[in-house]
Amino acid sequence: MDSASLPLAPAGLFRRLAAQTYDFLLVVALWFIGTFAMLPLTGGEAITPATQGGVAWLYRGWLLAIAFGYFGFCWVCGGQTLGLRAWRIRLQSADGSAVSWRGAALRFAGGMVAVLLAVAGAWQLARPGWTPSDAVALLMLLPAIANLAWIPFDGAGRSLQDLASAVRVVRVPR
Repeated sequence: MDSASLPLAPAGLFRRLAAQTYDFLLVVALWFIGTFAMLPLTGGEAITPATQGGVAWLYRGWLLAIAFGYFGFCWVCGGQTLGLRAWRIRLQSADGSAVSWRGAALRFAGGMVAVLLAVAGAWQLARPGWTPSDAVALLMLLPAIANLAWIPFDGAGRSLQDLASAVRVVRVPR
């Protein structure tokens, strides 16, 4: 059996987090470009519900579309974002084929839900003093923590997000 036919090893938690950090920085840069493109429509003002009304909600959808466009295109066309490429890992379907748009959409949606809940929970916890709503804020952190904490316990090194989207994150040999 040659090395090309051997199954690829799952990517570890550290590699995944490092690649996510790279990709986060790149998406923020894309959001800057997307925001710059919107400024002529707002007269250069900040895009908030208080200043722009319904345009602010369209703007948020625009930012979401930019992020999904980046991740979806990269995952479907080659299985690697720039962060994944830098850390020599790749996304593939459970059977080893390329990720489908459905798989990419499920993975993106699951990740966004976990991240948005975690950010909202962290925002609440950052406020001074303890209130009963802080207990709910702690619960909002659980999906993101459980998603990553599952990796060491899964025999195939998959996160909950991987399981839901039928995707594997594997190490790419040199």
